[in-house]
Amino acid sequence: MSKNIKKVAVLYGGSSKEREVSIKSGKAVEEALKRLGYTVDAFDPINKNSFLEDFRAFNPDKVFIALHGKGGEDGQIQSILDYYDVPYTGCDATTSAICFNKRFTKNILKANNIPTPEDLNIKEEVEFPLVVKPADEGSSIGVHIVKDEKQLEEALENLREYNDILIERFIPGRELTVGILNGEVLPIVEIKVQDGFYDYKNKYISERTQYLCPAPLNFVITERIKKLAKKAYDTLKCKGAVRIDFILSEDNQPYILEINTIPGMTDHSLLPKAAKVAGYSFDELVDKILKGD
Repeated sequence: MSKNIKKVAVLYGGSSKEREVSIKSGKAVEEALKRLGYTVDAFDPINKNSFLEDFRAFNPDKVFIALHGKGGEDGQIQSILDYYDVPYTGCDATTSAICFNKRFTKNILKANNIPTPEDLNIKEEVEFPLVVKPADEGSSIGVHIVKDEKQLEEALENLREYNDILIERFIPGRELTVGILNGEVLPIVEIKVQDGFYDYKNKYISERTQYLCPAPLNFVITERIKKLAKKAYDTLKCKGAVRIDFILSEDNQPYILEINTIPGMTDHSLLPKAAKVAGYSFDELVDKILKGD
């Protein structure tokens, strides 16, 4: 146990659409930290009236952020912790805000010659199928794969609550993810679903989703994907544990779909699976995230 970190606050829950998953992540992290010998308390920012008062009374040495979605991954909680000068796990407020917005992320990736699916303007003629999704949402919430004009209209209607909608060229291929832990690129995970794509249901509910780690890829493709993941991590000034999702096209071209700055820590989550193959137990993974810069 680190000499400098004795009291740890775990932040989980929140009010985003990923609240349920965040609670599972937070509780798993809380139990791991207790096994590791830290003094731990957990806080749910949804209780706004008492959250800050209780949190400051606990006076942690460091905060383990397990808040998924808006309020947690978008830089808001990081900004609050910066204001109170409390250290925390993961990316800073600026990087969190950029990575949570898929449009901002794509623009930076493209400017640095990192491949990402082409984003389209529906006012011009487009070819189906397309991917339609909110620019600022996680866990594949609100993602639609549309095959014609009618489905496009339905998708846009379903997403009318969002201010910014991304429309991308659909790239058929293999779904992959790369975890990076304090700068160390972990083994690639391939996700295989029985039907559809790796949406919220297949991520957190289905027991039929398969995870292959390390992904069955040849050496050249494996190294290329890992280098792209690390380049994205460094370009966006990420810290701690990050998970980068890819699609590998049918002609073996990798494209980055999104960057997750607070990866899930549930029994279905991909970062712990990759870390296990790399030789880290769940508790060791939690400890490394906590102690990361």
